[in-house]
Amino acid sequence: MRKRGTMNNDLKTEEMCENWLIQQKAKIKKSTYANYCYLIKKLIEPELGKIDVMKLNKAYLEQLVLDLQEREYADSTICSALRVLKTILRKHAVQNDNYEEMIHHCYLTVHRLESKVLLEDESACIKEYLLQKNDTYALGILLCRSTGIRIGELCGLKWEDIHLDTGIFEIKRTVSRIQNDNYREGLPKTMLYIRTPKSFSSIRAIPIPDFLENCLKEKRKPEDCYFLTGTTRCTEPRNVQKHFKTILKHCNLSDYNFHSLRHGFASSCLESGVECKTVSSILGHSSTQITMDLYVHATLKQKAKCVNMF
Repeated sequence: MRKRGTMNNDLKTEEMCENWLIQQKAKIKKSTYANYCYLIKKLIEPELGKIDVMKLNKAYLEQLVLDLQEREYADSTICSALRVLKTILRKHAVQNDNYEEMIHHCYLTVHRLESKVLLEDESACIKEYLLQKNDTYALGILLCRSTGIRIGELCGLKWEDIHLDTGIFEIKRTVSRIQNDNYREGLPKTMLYIRTPKSFSSIRAIPIPDFLENCLKEKRKPEDCYFLTGTTRCTEPRNVQKHFKTILKHCNLSDYNFHSLRHGFASSCLESGVECKTVSSILGHSSTQITMDLYVHATLKQKAKCVNMF
């Protein structure tokens, strides 16, 4: 029998979560249990399930937050998942790190990153720098800035999807890193997963920004090549995120999450009077309500306008 406060070093996160669910089922309401199941099976286990509990650290949880934001879960939902995970870790008396501090750090990460939108001068600075850099990663990030496409969709973009003759590009696939369900000794624990977008509305055609057309013509590669790499092998969101962080440093800007580009695009369009239906279509949302809920937050400019109206 294990001593109180210690745990099996080989215990996987999914096992720990499932054990906790079994213990809770008879104690809580069905609706609460269903909510816990949803958070664990849809948010926590797909990202962390195969990870040894004793190896969980801030890096894993930060990546979880980024992945969930990329999948466009609301920050409140992400925080709910983190609260459940913290409760489970407490219950299992995990002692290899300060998990209270670790998860609190992730709460702050969620709110700090999700609430920040690039200011106009910051966005202009990034655009100027990327146009000078003029490689495919720079052009790809500019495409995200100007159209709001997701980081995984950028990674999945091929030259066959870019139609310079008609001035549109198509979103047909997305790339993410997931746990390898067939993992065994000697094989990688994670794998790149290329799939069609998560909903029918996410498969869409978007106009190419005028200022990018000539740049794209110069970089043209064979149809079966991925846009970012110029080869038949794709890159992954983590690499694009690293490029973005480097760009922020070069521009002497504060820390932003890559998703801020999408968030900023949507907010700027709506503030400028573009119809929500149009913005929602470009973003690939299934309804305008999703667009409003996820991306429309009052800016300081809007707040100032309100308080000076009367």
